Amino acid sequence: MGEVVKVEVFAENKKVNEAIQQQVNKKLEMYKGDFKRFEQYCKESSRAISFDALEKYLYQTMAEDKLKLSTFNRRAAGVSYYLVNQYNQFETAEQKQRIAQVRSIYNDKEHSQQKLMKGQSAKNKDEVMYEINKLDTRAKAISLLNLITACRPSEMIAIQIKHIDLDNHSVNVYMQKQSQWKTKRLTLECVNALRKYVKEYQLTDESYLVCRTDKHGNVSKDKSISDTAYRKSIHKWLGFAPYSLRKTQISSMHEAGADLATIAKQSGHKSLETITKHYLEVNDTTVDKYL
Repeated sequence: MGEVVKVEVFAENKKVNEAIQQQVNKKLEMYKGDFKRFEQYCKESSRAISFDALEKYLYQTMAEDKLKLSTFNRRAAGVSYYLVNQYNQFETAEQKQRIAQVRSIYNDKEHSQQKLMKGQSAKNKDEVMYEINKLDTRAKAISLLNLITACRPSEMIAIQIKHIDLDNHSVNVYMQKQSQWKTKRLTLECVNALRKYVKEYQLTDESYLVCRTDKHGNVSKDKSISDTAYRKSIHKWLGFAPYSLRKTQISSMHEAGADLATIAKQSGHKSLETITKHYLEVNDTTVDKYL
């Protein structure tokens, strides 16, 4: 009996360890580009891959490469994650403090411009709709759903046809940041575009909304595309990044008089403060009305 229990415990421990490692691997993949840049820096400067080298590397990105604070923070987080999870190194209190001091240089006047953050801007929704309506069946349905739901790229590529309820004008979206599902509303125009797309491409419940296509236009219905590939697709179709669709819808709802709670429900934001701080700045067209 004791041996059986040990086998079950071993199997459970293995299952948990594999699940944890999968999450670690996802982050390693996400930060791969940042680490490769750091690795190249270490090679060119004859430094060992370490937190000490990271301190020097981050200083270079700030002082010589003139990169934004947001880039500094992302690279610091990405390389640190690699050092801990891939190289089994741990940051000492002194190293952590020194990197914080390098980061504080951004507060100096000569580097203050590098703290400016200008993300994807909201577009005029009527103009965006005009461009979307010129697209083919597939591109139109995908772009329109992205606009109306204000989804992030990572959320769009995970949507399958079974998550869409055309009769009730809604779609269930898995919010990766919050690790939970949210139901978002669809317009009649969006529903009609989706119906046409599903019929024309003979999509099934298991098909991905943004299914993979090859260079000849052949569709792999049960395979989703990558986050990067999706961003490239939207840029190819509309000429701007998918986050502009998200910002456009949020700004449009706000201008139409929607309260923050309503905007948060449709966009999937957990914090109303985030919407106010990062999405609802007064835009140029609003200022122009009063000049």
